[in-house]
Amino acid sequence: MRGRLNLWLLLMVAICGASYWFGRDLIKVSENPLVSPAPARVSFADDAEQRSFVHVLVLNGTDRVGLAREFGLLLGRAGCVADEVGNAPHNHFEHSFLVNRQLDAVRMEKLAADLGGLPILLEFDGRSAADAVLVLGHDAEQIRQHLNERD
Repeated sequence: MRGRLNLWLLLMVAICGASYWFGRDLIKVSENPLVSPAPARVSFADDAEQRSFVHVLVLNGTDRVGLAREFGLLLGRAGCVADEVGNAPHNHFEHSFLVNRQLDAVRMEKLAADLGGLPILLEFDGRSAADAVLVLGHDAEQIRQHLNERD
């Protein structure tokens, strides 16, 4: 029994040694094995299309169910990405409007014009992931028509 165990052990050592001998060129080892190379950073700085997107939080200020979700899909026509959709604090906003969180004035004016000339409120918040907030009121169909005309 002991002879078989020694034979298996010798066979395993031989297999490990052969694997190391023939496979050592397949693995790139850094000069200092304790320091792993830093992972490559992914940067979208050169991607003009990614830089042009405006990240928007869309809030439904009406009693119509699913309106913010619908508009989240439509906003791509205005160069926006709806990162999040939800409900406004109440559901009786008569007019839609934009809240500027992080955009410069020129870019915000362009976004407001692309959405049909919406009014803009200023509430800068550098902690927010959204560049702007779109609060949809009962006049949201006018924005939809304006976005549909862009096609």
